[in-house]
Amino acid sequence: MNNGRDSRITSVIAGMFSVLILLVLAFIFLSSQQEKLNQEFNQLIYSSLTSFTHAQKNQILKIADDAGDIRSGVESMMEAAGLSPEDQWLNTYLTKMEQENPDYKLNYVSCSNWKETISGEGRRELYEQVLNRKTGVLDIEVPLENQTEYIFSVAEPLNVNGTVVGVLFSSFQTEELGGGAGKHLPFKKIYTLIIEPDGSILYSNGDQNLIKGNLFSSIKSDEIESQSAEAIKTRIKKEDSFTTSFSRNGKNYYISVMKAGVNDWSLVNFVRSPDIMLHSEYVFGMFFGTALLLILLTLAGCSWIFLLFYTQKQKLQLESERYSVLSQFTDTLLYEYDYETDTIEFTSNARRKLFLERLKTRGVLRLNRGGYLIHPDDWQNGDRLRWALLGSKPEEVRYCRIRLKGQSGEYRWFSCQYKILPGQADRKSRMVGKLEDITDQLGREEMLLNRARKDPLTGVYNRSGEQIIDGKLALLSIGVFFMIDLDNFKEINDSCGHAAGDQVLTRVAEALDKLVGRDGIVARVGGDEFVVFIPEDLEVQQITDMAESILELMDHTEEGYYTVIRVSASIGIAVAPKDGSSYEELYSAADKAMYYIKQNSKKGFAFYKGEGKEHA
Repeated sequence: MNNGRDSRITSVIAGMFSVLILLVLAFIFLSSQQEKLNQEFNQLIYSSLTSFTHAQKNQILKIADDAGDIRSGVESMMEAAGLSPEDQWLNTYLTKMEQENPDYKLNYVSCSNWKETISGEGRRELYEQVLNRKTGVLDIEVPLENQTEYIFSVAEPLNVNGTVVGVLFSSFQTEELGGGAGKHLPFKKIYTLIIEPDGSILYSNGDQNLIKGNLFSSIKSDEIESQSAEAIKTRIKKEDSFTTSFSRNGKNYYISVMKAGVNDWSLVNFVRSPDIMLHSEYVFGMFFGTALLLILLTLAGCSWIFLLFYTQKQKLQLESERYSVLSQFTDTLLYEYDYETDTIEFTSNARRKLFLERLKTRGVLRLNRGGYLIHPDDWQNGDRLRWALLGSKPEEVRYCRIRLKGQSGEYRWFSCQYKILPGQADRKSRMVGKLEDITDQLGREEMLLNRARKDPLTGVYNRSGEQIIDGKLALLSIGVFFMIDLDNFKEINDSCGHAAGDQVLTRVAEALDKLVGRDGIVARVGGDEFVVFIPEDLEVQQITDMAESILELMDHTEEGYYTVIRVSASIGIAVAPKDGSSYEELYSAADKAMYYIKQNSKKGFAFYKGEGKEHA
């Protein structure tokens, strides 16, 4: 006992030591990756901020290009059609362009009256620059107090025969440059500036107090070290674009600068570490914590699986012992089929019931050795292996009936209940099941069923034939229905007695059953009423021949001690699916046709022709 306990303690200590070593190795590995993670994280921030700045530059260049395209289009129209910009057509054209491009506002100012038309120092200065340099000029109109929108104005000279006759203004209103691209970046806030070469701020989406201020003087008075501020100022003047970072008072600053491509402007974007939605330290902490949690969960899972396997092994061993004992005291046969080895094995009591050479047989499927035990019809059909080989889904209990060769060599019916146990990768591993001999039970059930379904006097179906015919119709949807009513049957009972009447009914039923053959259905549904159903698609002439045969067999009915008892019948005929698709519909149609015969001559037949029509 002590040796066993000491062994378990040693195993627990060894397991705990292994876990400790695994955790230490994991910590060392993850720590070595932290610096690499920081570098990749900074590279991600640089790339995202640079891409955002480049998107802003493209937006500004697009504004300038669109203005140039509009001016070129107007000049081409004037040259082609000989139009003057002073006429009303130009205003109409510009209005239509504004409707197609709601973001733009277009306006033309002629050289002849521009001083009287243009108000505002910025616009007048922009106009004079265009006249002097004869090229497009981009300007920014700063928003007024309590407003957030900026207006980017592009002035393009309008030329007629090489002479500037006016200026075309294109204005674009925006709240934030690059707003669309910024939605997909890992930043809560990006601070954007547009500056001139001397640092003058023309545009800012952040602090409105920076407007008309100077970036270089602002960063010197901020928290940024003077050395970093001077380096940034130098790089802005010398380089077309760059992205860098620096730290100050526990915060990281990331800044991206790029020449805008117009008016010597520069785009400046910067973010602070509090505005970054993801941090490398946080990522590392989450990664390390998740890895540690996964390790612990894995160890716990392995321990639980080991305990589960051990417990399951004990249960299976106990169940195996129970089955072995139970098999000696019951007629229930137990079996097990192994999918991998294609082997079936029965309990020892199977020798008393089945024709077995041995309890364990290999090659049931692959060598076709299951055929010696299973009835040929069950073995050769496509559904042959449902009971114990192909079965169903794992863990699903199923039931079926199968014929097996008994000890004396005859085949007997067995009920089979089985279940498939899954193996690795959800593949079938084993099937276990039980077999019970139900041959005698089936015989009794079939005898009782036949008694319940058959008319005790005539031996043909009683009203249960209705369900059988409905079943045939549901399966085939075609057939011929005969409604047969014996004429003057009451007179036979009154004049010859009920015994003679019973003999007439019995002889008629036998004759009808013989006439319709194996596939036809005959049922007695009333005292002297029979129905016949032929589940075939017959031609009209074939149906007529069948009806005449029924009438003829009535004429030749002779009974017992009486000289001759002649029986005639009135027959109504309905055809499926034309006259109905169920027993009730066909019965109703045939009954109407039969009633037509009863009202006229009797002893004849009629087809159902439809409501309100003669049924001859």
